[in-house]
Amino acid sequence: MCSCPRYLTLSAESLLAALLTLPTFAVNPLELLDRLLGSAMAQFVQSARTGLDQDLRSYLFSTHDVAGPSPATPFTSTPGVASVNHLLVIASAALLLGVLLYSGLRTVISAGGPTPHQLQVVLPRSLGGLTMGIFSLPMIQQLIDLNNALCQVLVGRAAVNLGDLPWTSPLSGPAITSAGNNLFLLVFAAALAVAVVVLALAYVVRYTLLAVLCASAPMAALCWTLPETRGFARQWGRLFTVSLFMQVGQLLVLRVATTLAFAPGKGLAGMLYAFASLYLMLRVPGALNVATHYGTSLESSGRRWSRAVRHLAVDAV
Repeated sequence: MCSCPRYLTLSAESLLAALLTLPTFAVNPLELLDRLLGSAMAQFVQSARTGLDQDLRSYLFSTHDVAGPSPATPFTSTPGVASVNHLLVIASAALLLGVLLYSGLRTVISAGGPTPHQLQVVLPRSLGGLTMGIFSLPMIQQLIDLNNALCQVLVGRAAVNLGDLPWTSPLSGPAITSAGNNLFLLVFAAALAVAVVVLALAYVVRYTLLAVLCASAPMAALCWTLPETRGFARQWGRLFTVSLFMQVGQLLVLRVATTLAFAPGKGLAGMLYAFASLYLMLRVPGALNVATHYGTSLESSGRRWSRAVRHLAVDAV
């Protein structure tokens, strides 16, 4: 009977020791979480890369009808663009009578003084705007062909293709597989994939905007007639210039990036180089926009100086 409490004491001590002992796991929970997160990021990058290749192949190297059977299909053949353009040509022809009536009323109100609304000024501009609206699609397609020719010069017979882009190597399958145990590199790879998605989205927006600008070209041509609406026509011209020729500037950045390639590879240096190239590409539309406004400022300054010189000549006489 004296041994029973002893066994009970030993059992209590062993139970207390077992409770105080820290649990051990065959797998570290933090390591397991790191592997799961890395696997999810790697799968995200690989799936995004697969979809981005097709989109960049369609939009990046030329401007054409993506719904057409081949890249040689003209952009103005995009479904819906020609029909809306022709409808607006008819609408601009109907508005021409209203423009002439408005100009006549402004001339009467000005008591016959010199005014930009006089018939001899407005009528040629109206007819010219209507003519440009009628032939807007062929003229726009000529500019698009010029853009495509410049793009082909920069591409250089497929010297720049999907396999040579700065972000191709860091986002390739072997690169992601080798970085599978490095969460830091996987985070950079996911951010790089998001940046490429932004570039593809910018080209989809560009395609849509070009389609809208092509369809609305007749109204923009008619807006050149009156001084009150000329600002809308200038805005259309700036949007069209930036939207169309941004592709040439971005392909120039890509050609230089693929030619230099001073940081090729699959590590952090290659990812940073790809980020720098994408940053410069996304800055091209803003630079073109500033350039178009700078040209408008020079034109305005030239008109002011020419008026000042004419006034000085008249005063001298």
